[in-house]
Amino acid sequence: MNKYQYQIFVPGGNDTALVFGLEPNAKRRKEINDAIMERFSNVEQVGFLSNENENPQLLMAGGEFCGNATRAATWYYLKGQPGEIRIKVSGVKMSLRAGVSEDGKAWAEMPIDHTLSNIKEVDKGCFLVHMEGISHLVVMPESALAYISSSEDLKETASAFLNRHNLLDFPAAGVIFLENTSGGIKIHPCVRVSAINTMFYETACGSGTIATGLVSAYVNKASITLPLLQPSGHKITATVKQQDMVVTDARISGIIQSDNIIHDG
Repeated sequence: MNKYQYQIFVPGGNDTALVFGLEPNAKRRKEINDAIMERFSNVEQVGFLSNENENPQLLMAGGEFCGNATRAATWYYLKGQPGEIRIKVSGVKMSLRAGVSEDGKAWAEMPIDHTLSNIKEVDKGCFLVHMEGISHLVVMPESALAYISSSEDLKETASAFLNRHNLLDFPAAGVIFLENTSGGIKIHPCVRVSAINTMFYETACGSGTIATGLVSAYVNKASITLPLLQPSGHKITATVKQQDMVVTDARISGIIQSDNIIHDG
């Protein structure tokens, strides 16, 4: 196995390993993904970065889209300094705007369907949101309460939801259970990536955050700025601007952490 190097980033609590150098071979990406996750049980996802700073690219191990990994890659390319880039991300056709704000938060544009009316309530209190590279079922607090409070494994519940709505074979799909807490709305994200056969109850989820923001904008028929509490205890903010149910801007933002250690694999 060829040698490689990587660094672990923590975007909102969602531990993400980014490998230096793109790996075009899907089988090889899965081998590296599995090796890193075996070594670091806290790592929930693995991505691969282009070594060309003038041409930022992020390729996830399963070829999916990942919002938090996009923010982490942006932080890496900008060295944590304020600025803006355009980055090409797996699962998405067009490059995305992303950057680091003056207050040190990394943000990224999300690859969304710009027509809010395409959001569908597929069960009572359960909304289906399709994005490029990933789809989510967002379960509103009243409907999610019974699942969150039960002792049943949420990942098993999420798998049943995905199966019922024919999403198990999508490249990436998740179920975002919402909970009203004293600290605000909390998300409980369970995400499956079919190519590498993983299902995680994620400590933070960027795409799930924006999916929740889109549902909120759809239900309220208004632009929103919504800080969402992640299982990690950190918050990631969804910002959705809309006019006449057409989204003009959708992004997530939040802090990024890293110990700056370069690991050999």
